[in-house]
Amino acid sequence: MTILDRRIAPEYASFYIAGSRRVEVPIGGEPRTVRASRDCINMGCLNGQDGDTLVFLGWATELAKSEKPMYDGVLNTRSGIVLVFDANMPEILSMTVSTTETRVRIWANRLLEPDNIQIGLG
Repeated sequence: MTILDRRIAPEYASFYIAGSRRVEVPIGGEPRTVRASRDCINMGCLNGQDGDTLVFLGWATELAKSEKPMYDGVLNTRSGIVLVFDANMPEILSMTVSTTETRVRIWANRLLEPDNIQIGLG
Protein backbone atom coordinates (compact mmCIF):
# COMPACT_ATOMS: atom_id res chain seq x y z
CA MET A 1 0.00 0.00 0.00
CA THR A 2 1.25 3.46 -0.82
CA ILE A 3 1.44 6.25 1.74
CA LEU A 4 -0.96 8.99 0.66
CA ASP A 5 -0.05 12.65 1.02
CA ARG A 6 -1.64 16.01 0.40
CA ARG A 7 -0.53 19.61 0.86
CA ILE A 8 -3.33 21.66 2.46
CA ALA A 9 -3.89 25.19 3.80
CA PRO A 10 -6.94 24.93 6.09
CA GLU A 11 -8.74 28.19 6.75
CA TYR A 12 -9.46 27.22 10.37
CA ALA A 13 -6.01 25.77 11.27
CA SER A 14 -7.35 22.25 11.77
CA PHE A 15 -8.68 19.21 9.99
CA TYR A 16 -10.63 16.14 11.07
CA ILE A 17 -10.04 12.39 11.00
CA ALA A 18 -13.15 10.23 11.26
CA GLY A 19 -14.98 7.15 10.01
CA SER A 20 -17.65 9.38 8.45
CA ARG A 21 -18.32 13.06 7.75
CA ARG A 22 -21.45 12.80 9.91
CA VAL A 23 -19.72 13.24 13.27
CA GLU A 24 -19.60 15.78 16.04
CA VAL A 25 -16.18 17.42 15.94
CA PRO A 26 -14.58 17.67 19.41
CA ILE A 27 -13.79 21.26 20.37
CA GLY A 28 -12.60 22.97 23.53
CA GLY A 29 -11.50 26.25 25.03
CA GLU A 30 -7.75 26.06 25.57
CA PRO A 31 -5.23 25.73 22.70
CA ARG A 32 -4.41 22.07 21.98
CA THR A 33 -3.09 20.32 18.93
CA VAL A 34 -5.28 17.21 19.21
CA ARG A 35 -8.82 16.86 20.53
CA ALA A 36 -10.40 13.45 20.15
CA SER A 37 -13.48 11.37 20.74
CA ARG A 38 -14.15 7.79 19.61
CA ASP A 39 -15.84 9.18 16.47
CA CYS A 40 -13.62 12.09 15.42
CA ILE A 41 -10.12 13.52 15.88
CA ASN A 42 -9.73 17.29 15.55
CA MET A 43 -6.10 17.84 14.49
CA GLY A 44 -4.64 21.33 14.74
CA CYS A 45 -2.21 22.46 12.05
CA LEU A 46 -0.58 25.54 10.57
CA ASN A 47 -3.08 28.28 9.76
CA GLY A 48 -3.63 28.40 6.00
CA GLN A 49 -2.70 32.11 5.94
CA ASP A 50 0.75 31.22 7.29
CA GLY A 51 1.52 28.46 4.79
CA ASP A 52 0.80 24.88 3.82
CA THR A 53 0.61 21.74 5.93
CA LEU A 54 1.78 18.42 4.52
CA VAL A 55 -0.46 15.54 5.65
CA PHE A 56 0.45 11.86 5.21
CA LEU A 57 -1.97 8.94 5.67
CA GLY A 58 -0.86 5.30 5.68
CA TRP A 59 -0.44 2.16 7.71
CA ALA A 60 1.60 2.79 10.86
CA THR A 61 3.96 -0.05 9.92
CA GLU A 62 4.76 1.67 6.62
CA LEU A 63 5.38 5.05 8.23
CA ALA A 64 7.97 3.33 10.48
CA LYS A 65 8.31 6.16 12.99
CA SER A 66 10.66 5.47 15.90
CA GLU A 67 9.50 8.29 18.19
CA LYS A 68 6.38 8.19 20.34
CA PRO A 69 3.27 9.58 18.61
CA MET A 70 1.62 12.75 19.93
CA TYR A 71 -1.70 10.87 19.74
CA ASP A 72 -2.47 7.14 20.02
CA GLY A 73 -6.12 6.13 20.18
CA VAL A 74 -8.97 4.18 18.63
CA LEU A 75 -11.46 5.55 16.11
CA ASN A 76 -14.87 4.10 15.30
CA THR A 77 -14.80 3.07 11.63
CA ARG A 78 -18.10 1.24 11.13
CA SER A 79 -18.27 2.60 7.56
CA GLY A 80 -15.01 0.81 6.65
CA ILE A 81 -13.14 4.03 5.88
CA VAL A 82 -10.89 6.55 7.58
CA LEU A 83 -11.59 9.97 6.14
CA VAL A 84 -9.49 13.14 6.49
CA PHE A 85 -11.48 16.32 5.83
CA ASP A 86 -11.97 19.88 7.03
CA ALA A 87 -14.76 22.43 7.24
CA ASN A 88 -14.39 23.40 3.57
CA MET A 89 -13.04 20.23 1.91
CA PRO A 90 -15.28 17.12 2.03
CA GLU A 91 -12.28 14.83 1.46
CA ILE A 92 -8.58 15.53 1.79
CA LEU A 93 -7.45 11.89 2.03
CA SER A 94 -9.11 8.54 2.76
CA MET A 95 -8.21 4.90 3.27
CA THR A 96 -10.32 1.76 3.41
CA VAL A 97 -10.07 -0.27 6.63
CA SER A 98 -11.40 -3.74 7.40
CA THR A 99 -12.38 -3.23 11.04
CA THR A 100 -15.13 -1.33 12.87
CA GLU A 101 -12.52 0.21 15.18
CA THR A 102 -9.14 1.41 13.94
CA ARG A 103 -6.08 2.37 15.92
CA VAL A 104 -4.85 5.83 14.90
CA ARG A 105 -1.41 7.23 15.71
CA ILE A 106 -0.36 10.77 14.83
CA TRP A 107 3.14 12.19 14.59
CA ALA A 108 3.78 15.90 14.00
CA ASN A 109 6.90 18.01 13.63
CA ARG A 110 5.91 20.36 16.47
CA LEU A 111 3.33 20.68 19.21
CA LEU A 112 1.61 23.91 18.13
CA GLU A 113 0.65 24.62 14.52
CA PRO A 114 2.56 21.68 12.99
CA ASP A 115 3.07 21.76 9.23
CA ASN A 116 4.12 18.12 8.76
CA ILE A 117 1.66 15.56 10.10
CA GLN A 118 1.76 11.78 9.67
CA ILE A 119 -1.34 9.70 10.42
CA GLY A 120 -0.66 5.99 10.93
CA LEU A 121 -3.49 3.45 10.93
CA GLY A 122 -3.45 0.06 12.60
